[in-house]
Amino acid sequence: MKSFDHFNRRTHLYLGLFLTPWLVMYGFSSFLISHHAWFRSDQQPAWQPVFDREYQRAVPEGAELRSVAQGILADCGLEGAFWAQRPKPDEIRINRFRFWDETRLTYALKDHRLRAEKQKLRWDQVVLRMHFRGGFMQPTLRDTLWAVLVDLACVGILVWVASGLIMWWRLARLRFWGALAVLGGTVSFVLLISRL
Repeated sequence: MKSFDHFNRRTHLYLGLFLTPWLVMYGFSSFLISHHAWFRSDQQPAWQPVFDREYQRAVPEGAELRSVAQGILADCGLEGAFWAQRPKPDEIRINRFRFWDETRLTYALKDHRLRAEKQKLRWDQVVLRMHFRGGFMQPTLRDTLWAVLVDLACVGILVWVASGLIMWWRLARLRFWGALAVLGGTVSFVLLISRL
């Protein structure tokens, strides 16, 4: 029968391999967030017109904005992940986003006009979109799958950390150096949290 240590080492090893793309993505995107000025281009990709047409959809007083936006997207054949806002009382703006591009719909209720524009994203915007995209509120199965994978990656990271701590503790000759590493990481984390 294989020992607990053997099982723990294998868990740590294979979780580390499974989590590699997620850790690289979160590490790289966090670096971009911290050093955004290094990568930011003053040249924002242009919004390209897709259509501007007559459109009418009843928006009852107090209607839930997400359901209205979902209906507009369905009318245009653009179902998928989106954010919706109402920048003015007579305007609804919907950002239908994917990793590689974004479509912005603007519905002018008084004028009965619907305008669509598309923007290709720069590589750094794509990476940041991967970092921030998540949640189960989006309507498609693919978006739900992404959210489930993010949850699995988060749980995997916690198990990976726990298995690493167990390995460290069971190697008596490394306890002192391991304790210094854990203490150093914990102290730096607590100091930053308490000062920010």
